[in-house]
Parts: sequence; structure tokens; C-alpha cells
Amino acid sequence: MTPDVNVLVAAMRLDHPHHAIAYNHLQSELKKASLRPNQISIVLLGVVVAGFIRVVTNRRIFQLPSSLNQAIDFVETLLLSPGVVYQGTGSHWPGFKDLCLSADISPDSATDIWIAACALQSGEILHTFDRDFKKILPDEHLFLVSR
Repeated sequence: MTPDVNVLVAAMRLDHPHHAIAYNHLQSELKKASLRPNQISIVLLGVVVAGFIRVVTNRRIFQLPSSLNQAIDFVETLLLSPGVVYQGTGSHWPGFKDLCLSADISPDSATDIWIAACALQSGEILHTFDRDFKKILPDEHLFLVSR
């Protein structure tokens, strides 16, 4: 399972309209991961972590943004959970390029394409609220969190 930026943001921010759904979903996935402590169950992509930190600390998005320390603490707490790992490397260029050329979305969605390419490359299932990923990822690599 690979969470998208929007799932992490909603799970952390109490003032997010989808906080309860995202938080409960993430807690459920963490519980499943804890039952398989010797197995990687949740992969935090570097590009997702960077986007998460950029969004939750942004004063243009939140009237009272999270501090950098709060954002980092959230990620650190996830990484201390059994079965959760950080994947700092990204997609290989060929996979990213192929998705850019074949996806039915605008080029300004390059970050989403990068996330999708990483999920495909690592064989992970992306968990997201963003339905645009249906245009990029095959169904077996996508889980849309219900709002």
C-alpha cells in the first residue's frame, strides 16, 4: 500500500473535511501492517512525503498551517510503525516517460504521474482520494478511499 499526498494530509489535519475517513483508513492499514511486522506493508514514497510537507505547512492552504516539526513528527511516527518504509528513490525514467505519454491527463499532473510510476515500479497499490489516477493506473494498482 502506498498512500497518496491527499490521504496523508487528510489523516494528519484535524481541520480537513476528510480527516476522519483518511485517519481511520490509515489506522486500519497500520493495524494490518502490524500483524505482518517482518513484511513491508506500507511504502511512503519520497515524492509523497515531500508533497505532504509542502501542503500541510503552507499558509496559502491552511489558515493555521502545521509546523515543519509537526509534519516531520507525523512522518516519523508512521516510519516507526511495523511494516512501514520510506522509499526515497523514484521511478525510472522510462516508466515515468511512458506514463506521461499514455496518460489521459494534462502535463501539469507530472507529480501524479511520477507517483503512479513509482507505485507501478514497486508493485504497490496507491491509496488516494484523487479519481484522476483512474486515468493513469490500472485498477489492480489503485484503491480509491471513499469520501
